[in-house]
Amino acid sequence: MTRKNTQLNTVTALHLSADNMLPQYDWETEEKESFAPLITLSDDLKQPLTTHFKVSNDINADIVDIVNEGNYDLLLIGVGQSIFEGSLLGKILGFTTRFINPERIFNQMSGKEQIFSYAAFDDRTSSILSGSEVSVGVLIDKGQTVFNKILVPVFSDEDSFLVDYAKKFITNNNSQVVILDVQGILRDNSYVKEAVRAIEHIASNHISLMHERVIDKNFVAEQQLMLVSLKSWKKLVESKSVWLTDAPSTLIIKHKP
Repeated sequence: MTRKNTQLNTVTALHLSADNMLPQYDWETEEKESFAPLITLSDDLKQPLTTHFKVSNDINADIVDIVNEGNYDLLLIGVGQSIFEGSLLGKILGFTTRFINPERIFNQMSGKEQIFSYAAFDDRTSSILSGSEVSVGVLIDKGQTVFNKILVPVFSDEDSFLVDYAKKFITNNNSQVVILDVQGILRDNSYVKEAVRAIEHIASNHISLMHERVIDKNFVAEQQLMLVSLKSWKKLVESKSVWLTDAPSTLIIKHKP
């Protein structure tokens, strides 16, 4: 999310295509076509955009190398194949020095069988997560086009950093955020309590803290985005939490301090 600070943030779109085409393949046209929808979106949002096109023999390794060498703060990827894959547009990823609005960029994934058959992630996503030395956000897109209602379940003190991402959505998107203290650990977490108070001071009635051990699937289904840490997501998938089938689009974050 960068809408209110577009000139202060750098957003880069990376397009990687496998080097398995015929020698006469028109790479220049592919590069132009691959970035066209993102350039249009960046113009609409008045968000400066840098593009990076590369023909690759090892897409996963090149993604990791480019991100680690580029001094970025956050890499955003989507679960599964890019929505542009069918038209030979390669893998489209976004990474930014702050945050990016990921809607329209990533593939959809929904349904109980799909969630649990993934273990936690597919091989491509797991490879990038393990190799990246920056924070990584993985989006499971279920088709929401606005993120006005956001759920942030917190399962341990290690999830406290999610409040900082929630603040970005409140500041830039005027979102309503619910921090759900599932394990009852936030009552004694001074960092989260101070962060919530600070947000309330600048945006009253935009963040609330709930202490509930049982997650209501109907309440979850009413949300438009869920923010969850990588560690907590893995635990949820491994335990086959049934309410995940009702979860909205989900942004899973591997945080690097």
